[in-house]
Amino acid sequence: MKTSEKAYRIIAISSLLILVAVQFKLIYNTFELKNNQYYLKEKKTLNDAYSVLVRNDKVYPGAQAIIDRHIYGLMDELKYTYYNRANARLAELKDKISSGILEELKSRKDMDKLFSAMVVENNLNPNLRYAITISQISYTFDGISYIPIFDAKAKNPSAIYGEIVAGSLRDFDKQNLVSAYIVNSPLKDSYQISFSMYVDHNNRTLQILEDMLPTFLLAVGSILFVIGIYYKTYKNWMEQKKLTAMTSDFLNSISHEFNTPVATILVANHSLLKDEIIKDARKVKELSAVIDRQAQRLKKLIKQSLTITKLSDVNLDKTTVEFVPLLLESLADYSLKLDHTVQLDPEMTDAHGEVLLNKFLFTTMLYNLLDNAIKYNSSKAKQVVVRLRMEENQLILSIIDNGVGIAPETLAYIYNRFYRGKHSIQADGLGLGLYYVQQVVKLHQWDLLVQSEVGKGSTFEIKMKIVE
Repeated sequence: MKTSEKAYRIIAISSLLILVAVQFKLIYNTFELKNNQYYLKEKKTLNDAYSVLVRNDKVYPGAQAIIDRHIYGLMDELKYTYYNRANARLAELKDKISSGILEELKSRKDMDKLFSAMVVENNLNPNLRYAITISQISYTFDGISYIPIFDAKAKNPSAIYGEIVAGSLRDFDKQNLVSAYIVNSPLKDSYQISFSMYVDHNNRTLQILEDMLPTFLLAVGSILFVIGIYYKTYKNWMEQKKLTAMTSDFLNSISHEFNTPVATILVANHSLLKDEIIKDARKVKELSAVIDRQAQRLKKLIKQSLTITKLSDVNLDKTTVEFVPLLLESLADYSLKLDHTVQLDPEMTDAHGEVLLNKFLFTTMLYNLLDNAIKYNSSKAKQVVVRLRMEENQLILSIIDNGVGIAPETLAYIYNRFYRGKHSIQADGLGLGLYYVQQVVKLHQWDLLVQSEVGKGSTFEIKMKIVE
């Protein structure tokens, strides 16, 4: 049974983890899809504004003069080294030109002011960030064939969108592209340049997540719903399993408890049919007494089982009773059946007051607690203290014993119907006593507390409201 339960748990938890993983994958894919299809609504406005800025320039206003100066200043030497196949010197010149252009463009901050003005003039989101990149610069001597001076991707494979020369935006992709230009001239001794502008919100990821909030909540809600169903199903299964085990224990207990008096009665009755027994009046009386005791025991077991099923607040007949006299009377009756090994000590302080209760149920409940205090006690001198005290508008009744006690892990189950702890298995009973006690307490709307220590004893405390 334990192996089966463990297997069910592993299967259930594994299924739940797979479901969570699938949901996470779906959410992640949705995020990636939205990210890849992300469209900046300000894109057209920005493209138009940027186009006006670079209409008679390149990269940003003032950049063309910088690029022209670096390229045309070394154009003659560049041509000479190219045609003379001075490859080493040609590489140095290319690096010198490209580095000079990039460094000077990066050092200028003109575009930052222009972009801020662009945002304000067009009433755009102030959280927008931009980046201007140069992906390629080439020169031509004949106006037809272009020779690369700078290639961002060749220089740095991670710079797939070009080298950033202006702006604070660093994390961008093709979805952020606002404008892309390739500017060249059909004239001899000229150059070609490719540059782009990328724009994105400063909190793009957060915006995408906000857009995905309904999807995310639906996914989380479905997971929580499945977990709730799993928990409810598992709880019901455990309760059914527990009920099955309890029923099995009950059947085993009731079979043993009922069979013992029945078997004794049958044996005694069979003995009474023998001629030598019939002739002996003393033995007849002894066997009759045995039959009577076992019949009474059987009657008690049946009554206890039936009483449990009939407990209900619908037919609970309560009366207002002076509690102390009722308690003393019940203890006096109970003490008549005690032997010398049991000491029953009532401790009454200045307690008094009336309590609304059902006399029969209260007395039976009290006797159940006293029976347990004596039954589960291995001491040579069994001591049971019945203490009554007042606390504000309550009477507190405590049943204190020096018995075997109750293990902490068992306390949660002692009120279950048919439950019997390891010490209970060796004692007579059906495991209904404390269940009965709890039901009576609930029907009277009292409070029941228990404290116990293995080897030292237990204390059951009942708090009852006084009728004012």
